[in-house]
Amino acid sequence: MHHFPAHPQRDVRERRLLRGHMQTERLPLFDILIRNISEHGLCASCRDLPPVPGEMAEIQLPDNRTVTATVRWVNEQVFGVAFDTPISLALMLQTLQRLRELAERNASWEVKSKHRVNTNHRNQGILRRV
Repeated sequence: MHHFPAHPQRDVRERRLLRGHMQTERLPLFDILIRNISEHGLCASCRDLPPVPGEMAEIQLPDNRTVTATVRWVNEQVFGVAFDTPISLALMLQTLQRLRELAERNASWEVKSKHRVNTNHRNQGILRRV
């Protein structure tokens, strides 16, 4: 006798807050905050007018890839979409890690260069009273 789960198993979801962009035929490009993402879709929120269920969308993912999707559900400013073609979640996470490492390297270099202090060492033994 086989035991089947009451609900079909959901895709593995990567839970993180990521920035993306989305547009539909009705809505121009707007910012979204991706709450979780899987190979087949994502859950996101927006600040302005949300999409409507059944609407076709183009989404710019955080790794600069653009995918097409269909809005499946909406609850106020939070919504879920299903990608028309599955994405490689591993590839996206690798790209995000490389972008993060590059940003950290550039940021650490910039911080050092912006905060360089040139001191005059000739009068080190002299204290000044203010």
